[in-house]
Amino acid sequence: MNNFQRLAAIFFLCLALLACSGGDKAESGAPAGDYPMMGVAELDQYLKDNQGKATMLMFWTTWCPSCKQAFPDLEKLSQTHGDTVNVISVSLDESKEVLATYFKGKQTSVPVYWGDQAVAAKFNVEAIPTMVFFNKQGEPVFAKPGAFPYDMLVALAGKLDAE
Repeated sequence: MNNFQRLAAIFFLCLALLACSGGDKAESGAPAGDYPMMGVAELDQYLKDNQGKATMLMFWTTWCPSCKQAFPDLEKLSQTHGDTVNVISVSLDESKEVLATYFKGKQTSVPVYWGDQAVAAKFNVEAIPTMVFFNKQGEPVFAKPGAFPYDMLVALAGKLDAE
């Protein structure tokens, strides 16, 4: 078998695998509409609608190892302190279909939104995960990249709720 034949065989094998996969990303998980858009205007409206209650927002992606590590602590915080602090997440993944695939067969108590680069730029998100904390008036009071452990999130939630 010469190099051309090997290359052709690999090409046709890849083509066959693609054909067998179904090729329709939307059917591989939850409908794309399950992850509402969270741009600058939508976040501003969310914060306005939720005045009187502090908000913790995590910018993240499905491909980020630190984000995957941080998400369970965020979920735990949502379950234990969701009555006093809103806990939300904004994915900066390239498409809603990626989120649908990631969450296929998984449940989360944290609302997941799909964001754009404009909302990330508003808070100078240069690394993920990045946490942004808003006071009860919807004003950003703290933004920092990194995975925050549950105990630190609880302490921050308590401080935000006390303000």
